[in-house]
Amino acid sequence: MNRFIFPLIFLLINSVAFAQSSAFIYGGGDLCDNAGTIDMEISLTGTPPWNIVYAIDGVNQAAISASSNPYIIPTKIGGVYTVVSVSDAIGVGTTSGSATVTILQAPSTQFTIEEDTLSFIYPSTQFQDKTIGATAWSWNFGDNTAIDNSQNPVHTFDSIVGVYQVTLIASDINNCSDTTFHQLWVNDKYYIYIPSSFTPDWDGLNDKLCLYYHAIRESTFVFKVYNLRGDVVFYTDNIKEMVCDNFSKNGWDGTHNKSGKELPIGNYVYEVYFQDFEGWKHHDYRFLYLIR
Repeated sequence: MNRFIFPLIFLLINSVAFAQSSAFIYGGGDLCDNAGTIDMEISLTGTPPWNIVYAIDGVNQAAISASSNPYIIPTKIGGVYTVVSVSDAIGVGTTSGSATVTILQAPSTQFTIEEDTLSFIYPSTQFQDKTIGATAWSWNFGDNTAIDNSQNPVHTFDSIVGVYQVTLIASDINNCSDTTFHQLWVNDKYYIYIPSSFTPDWDGLNDKLCLYYHAIRESTFVFKVYNLRGDVVFYTDNIKEMVCDNFSKNGWDGTHNKSGKELPIGNYVYEVYFQDFEGWKHHDYRFLYLIR
């Protein structure tokens, strides 16, 4: 009975068929030259690990050892990818498939700003796209406003002093894109407006000489009015007393600073001195006409 055991085992071993390994490569596509990578995939059969040699445009690359299936090859090199050979623990396998990577030149985004330092009084400027080959644009002005998709937009910033980062993403017909940015400064700016005439006739219109101002160091303000002989007829160093209001409480009513008498119709000269918010000094003389 025992004499039949070994021949039976021998017959069983020889009847086992080992599957041949295989490698099939696929994937690829278009890749913008400023993008990351694109994946090639090699689908494998057989017993891991596999030894794989693949080629780009017929040039063999370094052999790799793979234990995962499929095996991923991230790449940013253009060309036709093929598998040259594959083998596993059992032996040499078969190869098939190909994958092509096409590298596309992405646009180089550029733009200019008409004015990169703006006053909060008029915080508007135009942006000019200088990107070659762009077909779509996405502007982010850094001020929480909506994205602008025009090519050369005009944008008005909020009257809030600060630095704004303006970002442009430009795309071409291949959906390749590039991003660039510039910083823009919205600056505070002083102003003072003093009329050249007033009519203290108490008709409710322009009865007092008053002013408007912004970004002035109030403690530095001095205002004088002279008659044509050079005598001071009005003086104040309180700018708030000169600010125009809706009730005509503020301003100069055309009376002499000391006597309180009404001054005659005619030409006068005012002198104004102040420092702006940055500390720059301003000193000016202007004619003033009093009309009754």
